[in-house]
Parts: sequence; structure tokens; C-alpha cells
Amino acid sequence: MRRTQKILSVILALLMVLSIVPITASAASSGFCGANLTWSYNSSTYTLTISGTGDMKKYSFTNRPWESQEDKITTVVVSDGVTSIGDCAFYSFGKVTSITIPDSVTNIGKWAFGYCKELTTVTLPKDITVIRDGAFNNCSSLKGNLVIPYGVTEIGQRAFFSCSGLVGGLKIPNSV
Repeated sequence: MRRTQKILSVILALLMVLSIVPITASAASSGFCGANLTWSYNSSTYTLTISGTGDMKKYSFTNRPWESQEDKITTVVVSDGVTSIGDCAFYSFGKVTSITIPDSVTNIGKWAFGYCKELTTVTLPKDITVIRDGAFNNCSSLKGNLVIPYGVTEIGQRAFFSCSGLVGGLKIPNSV
């Protein structure tokens, strides 16, 4: 009987201690997004940075590792050394206004920036060769004109569909 009381007392004491310890769920703020690529989210600047070398993983519309910050991210920085931006990587990031894409990127995946409706400017890397289907689809806030670099050989269907802010047009080279 005494032993049971002691065990119950210990259990109750543990429960009381646990009840005053705040339990907080925190979203991941860094991780991997390719064999040699990492990502990090800076909550002070609302910036998502992709670093390392090689290709980014391809994603679907709902399995990106930084998805829990989707509604906070305003800036995406892809560091030099990254060679591709994965399918759906930043799809429908509603607050993204700025993207930095280095010259090392040669391939922008399907729907990579589709529906980033607040995106105002993008400069395509000089060494890019492929812009896949829907890559910038419905980026209605893109302004001015967009020059496709000479080395591009493929632009997928609807890559720039409904980019109504490109009043200066889309300049496509003969290499496509």
C-alpha cells in the first residue's frame, strides 16, 4: 500500500511539473532540399535562403520543407552553386516580392514560382537553358519587360501565362 502511494505521488509530481512547462510547437527553420543543398529561413527578415551546390529536389504542390513559413516569406535567395530550382518549390507563395537567382541556375522547374502574385521583378540567370511548364504562371505583379537569355532552348507551356504586368513584353531569343 505504501509503495503504491509513493508511486502515485511521484507520478502526480511529474504531471504537475509537466503542466507548468510550456509546450510549444515550432516549425523547422532549416533543413535539406537536395543532395548537397540546404535551406534556412530567417524569421527576422522573412527570407528563405537556398545554399550549396547541385540540383534542388522536385516537389509537389504540398510537400515543400519550408511550407510552414509559406505565408511569411517575402524574399527568396538562391545562392551561387545551385544548378536547378525544383518543381513547385515556391508555388503560390503569396507574399514573395523578390527572388535572387544566380547565374549557376540552368533549369527552373515546373510551377517553381507559379502563382507568386506579389512577385514584382525577376532577372533570369545568363546561363539558364530550360524554363519548365508554368514556371512563372500567374505572377501577375511582374512589371516592365522580361528578357529571356540567349542560351534558353526550352520554354514550357504556360511558363509566363497571365503575367499581365509585363507591359513591356517578353523578349524571346532565336535560341528557343
